[in-house]
Amino acid sequence: MEQNSTINVLIASELVSDGTLLINSLRKDGYSVHAESVADEPHLRERLLSVRWDILFLFPGPQVLPIARLISLIDDLAQDICFISLGKLYDEDEELLALPSNGVVCTKHDLNKPKEAAVLLRMVRHELSALHTRRELRKTNAALNELRERYQLLLMSASDAVAYLHEGLFLYANHAYLDLFGYESEAQLKQHTFLDLVDEQDVERIRKFLSEPSSHTQSRCVFLAKTAPNSLTRLSLESAQAVFEDEPSLQIIIRPVAGNIASQQRLKNQESLDLLTNLLNRSAIQAKIDRAIASGVYEQVNSAAVMLKLEQFQDFTLLNGKSASNLLLADVAKLVKDNAPLGAVIGHLGDAEFMILMSNETEYAQDQFLTELQATLNAALRDIPAQGSKLRLSAGIAIVNELTPSTSVVIDRARHNLTVRSNRDNSKKEEPSDAYGTAAKMFKRLEQAFEHEDFLLVFQPIVNLKEDGVERYEVRIRLQDQNNLIYPPRFLELANQQGLGESIDRWVCENSLALLTARNNPALKLTINLTHNSITSAEFLPWLRDLLQKQHIDADRINLQISELDIVSSPKQVDRFCGQVKTLGFTLSITHFGCTYTSLNSLPLEEATFIKLDRSLLFDIDKDPEQRNKLNAVVSSLHARGLLVVAPMIDSIDLLPLLYQADVNFVQGNFLQEPSANLDFSFVRDEELTLDSFQ
Repeated sequence: MEQNSTINVLIASELVSDGTLLINSLRKDGYSVHAESVADEPHLRERLLSVRWDILFLFPGPQVLPIARLISLIDDLAQDICFISLGKLYDEDEELLALPSNGVVCTKHDLNKPKEAAVLLRMVRHELSALHTRRELRKTNAALNELRERYQLLLMSASDAVAYLHEGLFLYANHAYLDLFGYESEAQLKQHTFLDLVDEQDVERIRKFLSEPSSHTQSRCVFLAKTAPNSLTRLSLESAQAVFEDEPSLQIIIRPVAGNIASQQRLKNQESLDLLTNLLNRSAIQAKIDRAIASGVYEQVNSAAVMLKLEQFQDFTLLNGKSASNLLLADVAKLVKDNAPLGAVIGHLGDAEFMILMSNETEYAQDQFLTELQATLNAALRDIPAQGSKLRLSAGIAIVNELTPSTSVVIDRARHNLTVRSNRDNSKKEEPSDAYGTAAKMFKRLEQAFEHEDFLLVFQPIVNLKEDGVERYEVRIRLQDQNNLIYPPRFLELANQQGLGESIDRWVCENSLALLTARNNPALKLTINLTHNSITSAEFLPWLRDLLQKQHIDADRINLQISELDIVSSPKQVDRFCGQVKTLGFTLSITHFGCTYTSLNSLPLEEATFIKLDRSLLFDIDKDPEQRNKLNAVVSSLHARGLLVVAPMIDSIDLLPLLYQADVNFVQGNFLQEPSANLDFSFVRDEELTLDSFQ
């Protein structure tokens, strides 16, 4: 960072003179300084969130806000800021504190002495230079991703037919190329070589032309091409050496020769619009989301991406045919366009999924907004097809900001939120009412929870019906609010939308592992629930592995638990995650099993050890023989795959004999013990079991 640039400085010190000397030294060194002092924790938090600061100076002293809370606040807010402490930091027990990332400690200098001031200023220059480099790197990465996407979109939407070859085989071809030669996909095209598309009389001439592209005496070569069965078209070929995805290749550009008006017109029709719905196509709406992410990075402008999915669309297609389903999609697209917020960008992701991107969105995801949008669209949807009474639109939302890593993550988060909301609606579950009625209020409370460490861990035992000497507990999180507790359904999905789910999971893991270390009990194993953010994150599992190594804890003492809803919403990402879990030595559990129609077909079943049944499979098993038979069939199918079955949320001991008869392996529920902050459950008890227990 240049000396004559303006830097924003925060100073936490008990003495005004410390800050004055420091600012004077910086200005003498050539910096233009905007400085403010902070006196307490709320003031510090408010200033960190309102201004983009470059550096925070701390002069440790008894009157300064608590050091541990200050460091925790900086870590929780995840702001990239230089942190310089003029003196070592100690907690209330006089133990040395670890610094946040990008933090340094130096001995307190007498700034009135030129030599000592020069040492401090040299450190400041170094830290500001590193900060400037990190910020420029983020901008460069965003610009590079945007450039790569634009280049890809340019290729795909180009009117010229462009392809990349390696030794005559296709590496890539754009839409215009596929359209010119009559192929529906790249996979079909790659079954042929380029020379397969050339008429026999011109094969040798084209082979010679392509063999030495750098020594062409002519810029192009005209040849006859097989553009359709029993049809030849006269085309012009240009070629050049290139690199495609780090592979040496040959770029070819093919154009119709003058006079081929029909082909020229067909190629010019390649646009960013989806021909079926007249909305933006998948590539174009993804490009819009990329630009929204860039706006978050460069301008700190938030956007909201709403995904709409037409449920039961596949069934409608099977009953009514492809033509009727295409007409339906066109009508639904018009509905979405007519009812979308003013200024929104609307695209068709493919199949029955649509995306609405709202720029300059200042409000956080409002459940009321989605509910009203769904109600409006579904009311209008009933008037479209006579056979469409079961059709309905589901909605999910994701926030786009400077911390959003990529377009694919935005789509995954919106799809996950849609799946959760749809499952909640189908189960007729209502969100609990509290003082935090809107998502904006709840999100603000969530931010405060990170700041004040208001989270609480509770544990519920998981008991093996055939005692094996292992003490298993499931870890759950609560948010403490004065004398009340806020339960996960109220805040976890909101955290997922904002990308904070991984931060919550890391807090849970850190505290859970600390507990394992403190207990020093090899028989103790913990099941930790993970949010969708952590499952789709490339950094979470490596971070957890490193944390285990530091704590000297074996990976098999941690059972990572994911929901079947995550599998449905993000199957590819979950498949990658489960493979990594197995490689790193963790055990895997799938919860809410049976809440969808494709439970037994889920690929992650191959990697799982435990299956926790959905509560719907346990309803009325003491009253309904059909429900018992269904439970027995599911448990038998899971055992055939080598999986261990957990029956959760059991509130009555009277169900225990039925679960034992069904060969369930583990039980969990309030009849054993409600979730508690203590791990004091007695796993081995003397019980008397008689034949009367099974009647």
